[in-house]
Amino acid sequence: MSERGGRFLVMYLDVIWLLNLLFDSLLLTGAALLLKRKISLIRIGAGGFIGSIIIILNFTPLYAWADHPVTKLLFSIAMTLAAFGYRRLKYFIKGLMALYLLTFLVGGTMLGVHFLFQSNMTSMQTKVTYLMNGFGDPVSWLFVIVGFPVAWMFSKRNLDSLEMTKIKFDKMVKVVIRIDDFTVSASGLVDSGNQLYDPLTQAPVMIFSLTGYEDQIGTEMLTMLKDPNAIMESDAVYDLPWAGRLRLIPSKVIGSDQQMLPAFRPDIVEIYVDNERIDVKKCLVSFTLQQLSPEMEYAAIIHPKMMVSGAIKSVS
Repeated sequence: MSERGGRFLVMYLDVIWLLNLLFDSLLLTGAALLLKRKISLIRIGAGGFIGSIIIILNFTPLYAWADHPVTKLLFSIAMTLAAFGYRRLKYFIKGLMALYLLTFLVGGTMLGVHFLFQSNMTSMQTKVTYLMNGFGDPVSWLFVIVGFPVAWMFSKRNLDSLEMTKIKFDKMVKVVIRIDDFTVSASGLVDSGNQLYDPLTQAPVMIFSLTGYEDQIGTEMLTMLKDPNAIMESDAVYDLPWAGRLRLIPSKVIGSDQQMLPAFRPDIVEIYVDNERIDVKKCLVSFTLQQLSPEMEYAAIIHPKMMVSGAIKSVS
């Protein structure tokens, strides 16, 4: 129990430490997702543990040292190294900046929401002071426990949206589609006009023209693509080689009046751009026999979300 400002506060150090361990781990996870880096739960947990140590120091004679900006920077560096390792300076700086960016976004979102719904400004300032020092009343802590994950998701979604707006939508890339033993490679156009999503899973849908690739796909699939509505309305759909991968997407595209667009879940779609490979697993591919480019410049129309939702690997 501690006296501060004339009030006695009960400090549950284990709860405070555990919450900070969880929050630091979530921030590192968000930074990894933002940078499209592979997540190791052990390394994320190690980074979160390092970050939570500073809370313990606040309850020791080293509390003044723990509050120093240089100390906090050193802990942030240690968290980044533990979570992502060190490959080169640019790689490390990106990880550190992503951690700070997400921290400011989440913290700012929570503080803004609290100010928005707090009618008594004096009470609000008091609660923020307690929260920043690791104490607070049950309402304040409930707000943190509930608000942090919500703010984390809000920040992550908005960062993804901002990243999509930065994409050069007329960019030509190389795309490789893999479904079972079927593999096809072609040039693709990243097009903002393609806003097709699976309504159930929200997976982005890319369009691929099989013009010139007909010999690489089976006869049953070619028959289906020539008259998809007839196949969909009959039992023949269950005999398709990729029947288990089939999804029907509500759409009116590619010069057709059909209401449902057949699309298939691939094993993986690889997108090659700027010496990097983007591996996208959560997506759908809709095949068509119509030519997408009059001059055969590209055979695929790529959903912009696929450029920011996959795992990035260097191919240089």
